[in-house]
Amino acid sequence: MLKEIGMMFLDIKEMETILYKTRELMTESDVALYEKTIAEICSYNNPKYIVNMCIGFYDDTEDEEVMFGLVHAIESIGGDNLYWTFVGIEHMKEARNWSKIILYRILNDEEEIKKVPSVMDALPQKNRKYIIDLLEEIKDEDYDMFSRSIDFILGQMKMNK
Repeated sequence: MLKEIGMMFLDIKEMETILYKTRELMTESDVALYEKTIAEICSYNNPKYIVNMCIGFYDDTEDEEVMFGLVHAIESIGGDNLYWTFVGIEHMKEARNWSKIILYRILNDEEEIKKVPSVMDALPQKNRKYIIDLLEEIKDEDYDMFSRSIDFILGQMKMNK
């Protein structure tokens, strides 16, 4: 599928590459291209593209506020479906902190927490293991706040029964 950005026609992989190359957000032109690319990807309203968008996260970015725009974009096109968000998180090795921010936002929503075990059960093993590792890390960092929710998630997963 092709999409026009300016005078160019780009497919989703090319837009993913733009997000990756501009994710440090070091210049105003990087920020503008990054934001425009996010908007273009969102215009497809395809939750599968969350995986491509996750490539655009980077822990050492120069502009966290703009990076939060990507969090909101993922939440917007993902809607009630967490599956593609969880698949995408596994691709965020250079953005572990952003992965945890996404998970914190889910863990702070009781309705979202209820969905997580079945989503986790549907994930490929490598994605499931990575998310479990992140959840355990979050639990260790803020036991009082998140242990109950994380224990619920892990206890409800079929793979743990």
